[in-house]
Amino acid sequence: MKKILLPQSKKTKFVLLGSGTTLCNFYKLIIENGFPKPIIVTHPKKFHKRDQVLLKNTKNFTDLFEFAKIHNIKIIETNRLNDNTLIQKLLKLGCNTAFSISCRSIIGKEFLKSFENRVFNIHPSILPTERGAAVISWRIMNNKKYVAGTIHQIDEGIDTGDIVLQSKKSMIKQKQTVENYTIETETVYKKLLLEFLKMFKNQGFCKLKKQNEKYATYFPRLYSEFNGSIDWNWDSKDIDLFIRAFGFPYPGAFSFINGEKISILDANLEKIKDNFHPFTYGKVIQVKKNGSIKVITKNGFLDIKKVSIKGKILGPAKIIKVADTFYTPHDNLQNSKIKTMNIKDMKQPKKGVKIN
Repeated sequence: MKKILLPQSKKTKFVLLGSGTTLCNFYKLIIENGFPKPIIVTHPKKFHKRDQVLLKNTKNFTDLFEFAKIHNIKIIETNRLNDNTLIQKLLKLGCNTAFSISCRSIIGKEFLKSFENRVFNIHPSILPTERGAAVISWRIMNNKKYVAGTIHQIDEGIDTGDIVLQSKKSMIKQKQTVENYTIETETVYKKLLLEFLKMFKNQGFCKLKKQNEKYATYFPRLYSEFNGSIDWNWDSKDIDLFIRAFGFPYPGAFSFINGEKISILDANLEKIKDNFHPFTYGKVIQVKKNGSIKVITKNGFLDIKKVSIKGKILGPAKIIKVADTFYTPHDNLQNSKIKTMNIKDMKQPKKGVKIN
């Protein structure tokens, strides 16, 4: 097992790379534990807009720029994290340790070398499983009922660096929603980050454990408006999990009725003993007085309670009738499975426009 030497805590100046609630919480933890005030580097403000719109009504979102304003923090914005000018600037500011939290740039060889490999990341899984992005959505899809976190050293791969700390927590009792999993992940993160800081204060080194490639898995980034195509031939449980994986605060999994794209934001599964013919899958068989609709799926019914059309959220009964049928074109299904979107290609919402 390898070790990496750490600077004394009073001489350890972090540069935090990324954004989000975890980064803001870690910033405060660093100061509370007697470390020098960190520097924050993030992607350009225009690329924060999507998160600001999608996540503003969630229980676990901190706007980095609002946080910086309240605490009088100057943020460095850049989409060129590995630029030598930036690296030299950080070194001159006294930074000697870097920590990535939801950072959207690949950290390159020169950056790692400049910080003598004291560059770390926190990832929401038990690495080497679930490397990549959109971990919580993929986990819900795969019906895994836990949250987790790993602090690891960054190398030139994607989530492949040596492990420093790990933790896992069961989610058996909580409802499988993105928001619930995100909130519980934050509790795991907080404990790991505090333990990480204690290593600097008490040990002067941290042990590094090599990842076992035998157990490695990887999942790519998801973009709801592109990857959220519902296949009505799936088992009813798989459709339910898929809708949860793309549900609030994201724009929702989607399908079509009469040529209109409809995003499904909230639905419950009702299992049945009898089966329907596959020709009926996706058909609306009941419109309820409470505004929800009942749709036939394989092995059950889907009770859809809330949908979104062109950014407007409403009860489905307002625009959907009995005998209407949800369908998703073959091209949509194929493209949503085989293609991934670059973060820069994702549409940033205009001011005042709702995504979901």
